[in-house]
Amino acid sequence: MNARSLSPRLSERYRRWRGKSTYKDYAHRYCIQLALAVWLILAAAVAVRTFARPISHTVFPIFATSASHWWSDLSLYELYPGLDRFRYPPIFALFVTPFGSLGFTMGGMLWSWLSMGVFVAGLWRYAHDVIPSSWTRGRLALFLTLGAAGALRGLWNAQSNALMVGFLLLGASALARAVSRRIAPSRDWWWAAFLLAVPVCLKFTPLAPVLLLVALWPRQLAGRMLVVAAGLVLLPFLTRPPHVVLFQYREWIDNLIASGSVRWTGFRDGWTIWVVLRSQLGLAPKQIDLGEPLHSSVYRAIQLGTAVGVLVWCVWQKSRARQFQWGSRWALHVTLSMGLTWLMLFGPAIEHATYVFLAPPLIWALLEPDVWPRGRRLVWLAFALVMVLGWGAIARSVTPLSPLILTALPVGSAVFALWLIGYAANRPSTRGASIPAREVVERSQAQWVNREVLLRSAPVAPVVAAERRSREFNSLP
Repeated sequence: MNARSLSPRLSERYRRWRGKSTYKDYAHRYCIQLALAVWLILAAAVAVRTFARPISHTVFPIFATSASHWWSDLSLYELYPGLDRFRYPPIFALFVTPFGSLGFTMGGMLWSWLSMGVFVAGLWRYAHDVIPSSWTRGRLALFLTLGAAGALRGLWNAQSNALMVGFLLLGASALARAVSRRIAPSRDWWWAAFLLAVPVCLKFTPLAPVLLLVALWPRQLAGRMLVVAAGLVLLPFLTRPPHVVLFQYREWIDNLIASGSVRWTGFRDGWTIWVVLRSQLGLAPKQIDLGEPLHSSVYRAIQLGTAVGVLVWCVWQKSRARQFQWGSRWALHVTLSMGLTWLMLFGPAIEHATYVFLAPPLIWALLEPDVWPRGRRLVWLAFALVMVLGWGAIARSVTPLSPLILTALPVGSAVFALWLIGYAANRPSTRGASIPAREVVERSQAQWVNREVLLRSAPVAPVVAAERRSREFNSLP
């Protein structure tokens, strides 16, 4: 009996190994492992680079030195020889203390690995909890792999952007789980508020998209985020004397005010488009100065006006999602995507490495061929501008031929914003749909469900048999 029961299994395995579908089965089963292997290779490459050059082409020495200055009661924001200026809040120096105490080499490796781990976890949870569509394992693997390409620019020199994006995506995932429940426990809202407040307190860059999420769920998030943010701001007072902490916060605020209009050549935001076009149209010298200080009241008005427009648009999308029964997760996903897009166009200190913030929604749009098919060209154009032409090596080689390549990143963000508007405007309504149609919509929201498994597991066979018997009965004489 045992031999007979085992023989079919062995023969089936051998048939699959020898059959034509072997490669497809193997790729379908191990595609997630292959995507994670790409991240492991990237982690090893970053470790080798850090070991070979622990203090060059990396910003981790600035972080580690800031931690040493914090515990020595030295100013965090003075310009020390051999280092760039520290630009983060005092809580950031406290946060990187465990890594800085390990030295530039080991601490730099662990810092980069932490950023990778949080970013991959954020991508995974975001795809599982927020993205409003059903994905196969292969599409999820491609999402993770392309995410590595989007984060490489910042991970290679140990910047903190990937870590902040990871926290932001984890916070959006926790928020999606909370809003999807009719009666969500209070701890779920607290957990979402904590994960969304951490990146804002460590670095002000993701403030705009987080405020959009708070505007959509103010009663649940506003008070909790204020409490969490206050706790994080007051945490440094537990480590140093109060007058030292107040001095550090005062210097940080003065540094923010002084650097409000300061720019450097790595910036790639909406102002970059105007600087390049003005030079190409003959309104300014041919020599493009990307580090020109920003003293334009018109541009500031555009920043404020577009911010208000994005806020109104996102609130409207939430009401449309409720009206047409699209679900709160769809509103959350669209709001976060538009907020990140606005951040790349009009946010503060947007440079090459900051575009990792836009990578998750942009890759999602690229991997959704059935979502607004007429807008596929816009998605491909935005992806080519941001993920391909936006690379520094490509831009440096093409800029002598056409300086317009300097606008690839902000133009790509603008194109993606147009796609988001068209995607939301062309989404079909599910209100008034029949019961089977609603069941299909509900199943499309399930995550990681193979369509073939759905068809095999759906109770359609009894219904088909009953209809066949009914037709045979009606055809009797």
